[in-house]
Amino acid sequence: MGTVLSPDYPEGYGNNLNCIWTIISDPGSRIHLSFNDFDLESQFDFLAIKDGDSLDSPILGTFTGAEVPSHLTSNSHIIRLEFQADHSMSGRGFNITYSTFGHNECPDPGVPLNARRFGDNFQLGSSVSVVCEEGFIKTQGTETITCMLIDGKIMWSGPIPKCEGLWPPLFYCFKIFNL
Repeated sequence: MGTVLSPDYPEGYGNNLNCIWTIISDPGSRIHLSFNDFDLESQFDFLAIKDGDSLDSPILGTFTGAEVPSHLTSNSHIIRLEFQADHSMSGRGFNITYSTFGHNECPDPGVPLNARRFGDNFQLGSSVSVVCEEGFIKTQGTETITCMLIDGKIMWSGPIPKCEGLWPPLFYCFKIFNL
């Protein structure tokens, strides 16, 4: 597990940059990227993520702007991040966490806030369940997700659930009148 930060993150990455990071894991494994923060000058500064280490490797995604990308998973044990910034303006940059896992596994889905997760096996065919803590309700996903082969890729059957409190909280007001 590790972290990739843009230059000088979170103070802003500067101008005229061409940066490349290569993440190499054990052969037979894959790499999972989680975007914790993302802010690039929209339409002028880009982060491209490639599935492999060569210039012509398949592109998993190209990102710009301030919308935090969803998780990405490689199909190989090498992933290449290529960052380009133009001559003017810059954003905060990016903070990306990476982890590795086996070829017949799904990435660790994590444990949602305000919830408990049941199941620590992420092998193909395995399931994990999430139960929201008291006072919180499931607002996304299903209670159980399964590691499956979907369109030739090993991935979870859906997003891990989110557990959120009821908002705004309900208050009951009573006033007692003495007559």
